[in-house]
Amino acid sequence: MKEIFKEWVPEWLIKLILFSCLMPSMVLFFLPGANIQVTAGYYGSQPSDVQFLIILFYAGFVGFYILERRFFLFFPVKQYYVIFNLLQIFNCFLMYWITDITWVYALRFLQGMLFASAVNLSISMIFSRLNSERAKEVTYSIFFGMLLCSSPFNSFVTAEFIDSFNFDVLYLYAALAFMPGLLLVLISMKSIRHIRPYPLFSLDWPSSIYFSGVIIAFGYIMVYGQEVYWFSDQHMQVALLLGIALLICFIIRQMILKRVYVDISIFKNRRLFLGLLILFMMYIERFSLSVSNQYFSQVLKLDPIHLSYVQWFNILGIIMGVLFSMYWIVAHKAVKWIWILGYCFLLSFHQVMFFSFESEGNDYYFWIPLWLHGFGVGLIMVPTILFTIASVKSHLAVSAAAVCLAIRYLGYTSSIGLQNFFKLFDTNQHQMVFQDYLQQNNIILQRYFEKESATLLKNGLQFHEHATAVKLVTERVKNQAFVRFAMDYYELMSLISIGILIVIFLSPSLKSMYKKLKRNMVSPA
Repeated sequence: MKEIFKEWVPEWLIKLILFSCLMPSMVLFFLPGANIQVTAGYYGSQPSDVQFLIILFYAGFVGFYILERRFFLFFPVKQYYVIFNLLQIFNCFLMYWITDITWVYALRFLQGMLFASAVNLSISMIFSRLNSERAKEVTYSIFFGMLLCSSPFNSFVTAEFIDSFNFDVLYLYAALAFMPGLLLVLISMKSIRHIRPYPLFSLDWPSSIYFSGVIIAFGYIMVYGQEVYWFSDQHMQVALLLGIALLICFIIRQMILKRVYVDISIFKNRRLFLGLLILFMMYIERFSLSVSNQYFSQVLKLDPIHLSYVQWFNILGIIMGVLFSMYWIVAHKAVKWIWILGYCFLLSFHQVMFFSFESEGNDYYFWIPLWLHGFGVGLIMVPTILFTIASVKSHLAVSAAAVCLAIRYLGYTSSIGLQNFFKLFDTNQHQMVFQDYLQQNNIILQRYFEKESATLLKNGLQFHEHATAVKLVTERVKNQAFVRFAMDYYELMSLISIGILIVIFLSPSLKSMYKKLKRNMVSPA
């Protein structure tokens, strides 16, 4: 790769250029979710619409991943960098100007497609510089460590901006963040080809559209299903039928094409299924952290800025977990035991939080479970993806990597569906049970009203003290219902961890993956 840079460019500057082109796109990933209430208020939408904005970015990444490789092989590196950086800048300016969320949906999907270009090009160029198998495994660890840290780090970076500026200004700063990388590329790169161009004919756009349609339909159902009582709503029925139809078309097309988009023969491999199961469940448990964040905000009353500070314990756990797994992989140890260790940490996180959910508390008591969660996720991520890619033949590695990406998407969207179900259905069930005890003939409740009314009068409230006390009770009932929902959800996560641990214990040692890993290495997107 050195030959495409000018002679005066040092090694450290080359790495800076590559990461400066990748990081702004990575920050855009979870940008709408940095403060869901602010984002929903800006667009005049619901929190579920903000969740769908993140899903559309993810769907664009997943759907375009394989097709993007054709563009990567066609364009010269410098020209390709300039094209997708300019498109990202233009896209961010459109996001800055447009307030209609209907148009924003399309722009977010396009951002996901451009993110696929940034990831594949930057990481592939880093791979081309590395000769040893160990160095490539280190690159996998660094990339996925950055990806795992992107959500909590994004909240930390944007919390102060959201508190100080309007939400749309974030996209203006995001557009400006692409400028340094673009300038460095223009100054330091040569306009040469380092590989023979592969003509852009017979692009399999239909397969890409079918695939994208399937995953968008699934994400739509997971986000909005519980709000409308799932398939009793006509829109849910249409989304389900459309998703099934597109999936059938996609499978049939892969069976009849000579050059397939995704080789479905990889699903005949039992080891691949094991790796996908581990990865899918890990992603569901990874995003269970959002329930804890809601608890910190709703019950403990942490503002977004202080909540972002608490997330540094999770980031620290992720970094330490990724480093430990990297050492484990480089030493060629059996992946089975690192899976067991990782899920034990996730089980510990959910159990500690299960017994820590209270209506009152201090945020600094929770740094240990946040670290446990980050360490467990950091341990599992990279070994699982490497194991899955190594489970298939070398010519199927790209298809396996694409399926891993799709499974991570399905895990994320499934976690949203599960949380929406528990939050909307389970919380209402607990709230109804609590309300059964809030009767006028409840002596304990009457004494509580009298006590709260006296406290309000003592603190300066001159009138309507009884009505204010009723509102305080209502707020406490709401918080208690949320606490019960969080406990129920984390109980389910604990059961999932136990079930996965049993599956892993019953599996073989799985050490043979390293024999195939060297020739199966692909861009880790």
